[in-house]
Amino acid sequence: MDRSVVVIGGANVDIGGTPFNKLIPSDSNPGTVSLSVGGVGRNIAHNLSLLEVPVTLVTSVGGDYFGAQIIKDCRSAGIRTSHIVIDYDNTTSAYLYINDEEGDMALALSHIKLDLITPEYIDSIGDVINSAEILALDANITQETFIRIKEVCNVPIFVDPVSQSHARKIKGHLDGIDIIKPNRLEAELLTGININTVGDYKRAALELLDQGVRKVFISMGNIGMLAAHDNNVYLISRCNADVVSTTGAGDSAAAAIIWAYTTLKDELKSIENEDDLLITAAKAANSAASMTINSVKTINNDINQTKIMEKLLFSDMKVIKL
Repeated sequence: MDRSVVVIGGANVDIGGTPFNKLIPSDSNPGTVSLSVGGVGRNIAHNLSLLEVPVTLVTSVGGDYFGAQIIKDCRSAGIRTSHIVIDYDNTTSAYLYINDEEGDMALALSHIKLDLITPEYIDSIGDVINSAEILALDANITQETFIRIKEVCNVPIFVDPVSQSHARKIKGHLDGIDIIKPNRLEAELLTGININTVGDYKRAALELLDQGVRKVFISMGNIGMLAAHDNNVYLISRCNADVVSTTGAGDSAAAAIIWAYTTLKDELKSIENEDDLLITAAKAANSAASMTINSVKTINNDINQTKIMEKLLFSDMKVIKL
């Protein structure tokens, strides 16, 4: 085992728009439109590569121009692509989003197909999965594949639920998951708890721990991050940044958490116990997210270890034990 990470999840084309002024429903809104490669799994892998974590991406793309571009972009980013499966019978997945005038997502459509990442395919790459230090999953995969991965995998598993609709596939199957990072809506779906207050976030985190997850990180939007393990719950305030677009912030936060558990745990003298590592991982997540929301692109290529470390050491992120 080395400090590498295997990521299994979605890779797609991102088509995004941001209006110049307040969105007007049922009308054509002047604004900017961008086209880039994306996907939760692919974005996590890209951010991990920026943080100098060796990473292999397991996904499928169509046998078309966009699929070839995704593979080319991954290789340019330093992501290992030998386990990207080409689906010649389908087009490459796509994600279409529209932001509001503040840069927050107002609406999105997701067409993600991972039909070739089957339980049988997982069986064929078991040695690859178990050679990593951490396996990262996004919930774009099928429920059957998710369950099979849990059976095959002998290393810690990180899960990003992706969205409420995808989180339904993993609900009730979280026992043994090492780390999960839902947002508020996903946490509500997974726990059945309506989240309106900080106390509700805490109850949701404790419920996920009761379901068998070992460490929980819940994104709280502009409040920050709630982190919990072993019934200890902390609120870590956000790392201040001007918001340009929030798309991709959760993916960079996920990568930073994984980076903390593969790299920082052995490098920072201030980390003396599991609580210290939990809080440091949440701060790293907030730091990476702050850099992403300050960029028009889904991936901020300025993210690196040095800049995240600077934010960890010098940003005024407050820690409150709940």
